[in-house]
Amino acid sequence: MKKVFPSAISWWLFGPIIALLIGIGIYAAMEQRLLDALVVVPALGLFYWLLRYTYYEVQPEQQVLRVVSGPFVWRVPVQDITSVLPTHNPLSSPALSLSRLKIHYGKYGSVMISPADRAGFLAALLQLNPAIRHD
Repeated sequence: MKKVFPSAISWWLFGPIIALLIGIGIYAAMEQRLLDALVVVPALGLFYWLLRYTYYEVQPEQQVLRVVSGPFVWRVPVQDITSVLPTHNPLSSPALSLSRLKIHYGKYGSVMISPADRAGFLAALLQLNPAIRHD
């Protein structure tokens, strides 16, 4: 049975951006700048999509880690994962928190994620591939 792990969220990072977009949208609407207000709507929609639909799914039947972040999806074979290490790297990734795990897989592949339940997530991966190096 698949296990779903929602992303942790750094609200201190996303809160001000969302508040700014809402403020711009309200100001543009009050000033009757309809085009400006309409530009804000897709940006807010994208933020909602990312905040609501960023999660990590361990699928034992397929032996796959499925990483979902809004419209983007990664599929990583669990047997290809070589290590899961903590990081605070701020580079773009399907993670909503800067407290991240960097997953190395294959020869050169990697993805950074931020499951809220890091211990449970790691346990689910190790159950499928005990050879994963971790700290």
